[in-house]
Amino acid sequence: MTSNENVSVMPLLKLMRILGYAGLIPFIIPVCLMLNNTWFGLDIYAATLWIAYAPYLFISYGSVILSFMCGTLWAGWQTIGNNNLAKFAVLMSNLLALSAWSALLLVYITPVAEVFCVILILFGFMSLLWVERLIGGVEKAYWHLRLSLTGIVMALHLVMITLLFMEF
Repeated sequence: MTSNENVSVMPLLKLMRILGYAGLIPFIIPVCLMLNNTWFGLDIYAATLWIAYAPYLFISYGSVILSFMCGTLWAGWQTIGNNNLAKFAVLMSNLLALSAWSALLLVYITPVAEVFCVILILFGFMSLLWVERLIGGVEKAYWHLRLSLTGIVMALHLVMITLLFMEF
């Protein structure tokens, strides 16, 4: 009996669903702050939570979550039957995590870099989903959860990109 057989899947998926949707809140708050500024015509830097500018909060959280999710690729190489696919997954986990880190560094260069950083993280989430689909081997319920969460995250990224373009 493997250790996976000892884990009851349904309670774990329920917990993952709760944590996954709760994890959207730090994406939603900066978007709402930016929308508030757009609707009420406030100054670009009025979109803050405490003293942090909303796009920076969005980019930093996105980078952390993207890096965290890349860790699942790193750890999952053992379950991939194809050696070349396992190598690809490990390489992609590193490439995507480094791109997330790059976004954290680039955000401080110019306001144009903010848009690039959000786009970079958006493509990171899209690429991660593509790699996970390519690898396969996940339960249907989990895959539906991943599609739902990633779809919402991608939509929030597109809204943030639009709001940042509107501020130029």
